[in-house]
Amino acid sequence: MVEHGADIKSQLRFGASKTDFAIAQLLQYNCYARYKEGASTHRHSKDRETPFPVYMGISVYAKTRKRKLIELLHGHGISISYDRVLEISAQLGEATVSKYVEDGVVCPPVLRRGLFTTAAMDNLDHNPTVTTATISFHGTSISVFQHPIKDYKGEERGQLKFGEDKVKVIPELPDSFTNIRPAFFTKKYPVPPKSNVTENIVTGPDNSLHMSQLALEYEWLEKVTVTDGPVDVTWSAHHASKKRHPTFEVGITSLLPLLRDQAHSVATVRHVMDKIKDIVAFLNPGQERLF
Repeated sequence: MVEHGADIKSQLRFGASKTDFAIAQLLQYNCYARYKEGASTHRHSKDRETPFPVYMGISVYAKTRKRKLIELLHGHGISISYDRVLEISAQLGEATVSKYVEDGVVCPPVLRRGLFTTAAMDNLDHNPTVTTATISFHGTSISVFQHPIKDYKGEERGQLKFGEDKVKVIPELPDSFTNIRPAFFTKKYPVPPKSNVTENIVTGPDNSLHMSQLALEYEWLEKVTVTDGPVDVTWSAHHASKKRHPTFEVGITSLLPLLRDQAHSVATVRHVMDKIKDIVAFLNPGQERLF
């Protein structure tokens, strides 16, 4: 009624909107059962925290890291305080690391079981532009991707478990993830081992899969050879117009904790491949045999 007036019929017809929920949560967050008369400021109680002010505080902190901006929003009753944001951030970090230890592998909780999982690694360089900077960062990042389909979206792994004690310091990550063992090539020009899967597809007795894919490639050649004028169908557009796979959902993406070691070293590449293999074996058992 505050937002739309006293027209009850329209509210029942269209239902509650996002702004309705936001106003209701802000009213509950800024409502006090007891407070001292004449006080200039009132402390927001944790018992009355609603999702909207918590979301606002964490979102602004993640994008700006500005204490003054968060405190300004907090003063107007729109966001939680900066200290409360840091407290929630520490609780999230502690709960996440505890789940890593419980699972035995550094695997973000957002990733689901039973889905085809891929990953990528890349170097991550940060060179400060200020003249007084003395530290730069040249590390490695690992991104994990999952590909759900319409009929199956994977199995969720449950919610994080938060302790009752106040957390001030986030615990360290498991040593198996942060410590990289030395590695080197025994040959100057090493040759990667052959994959049994690829060998069976290409040179095995049953090459039906290889021939079927080759036939799909010839479809474009046959299509462009019958045209008298210029070719108006590119190879990519032709294959993109073919619906050969089941309807898929939006992929799940997660970034693992960064590694301080540089990505171009042999030891880092081997370490990253081992961690990816552990994650795949944990989420989708059997897929790691393709590595």
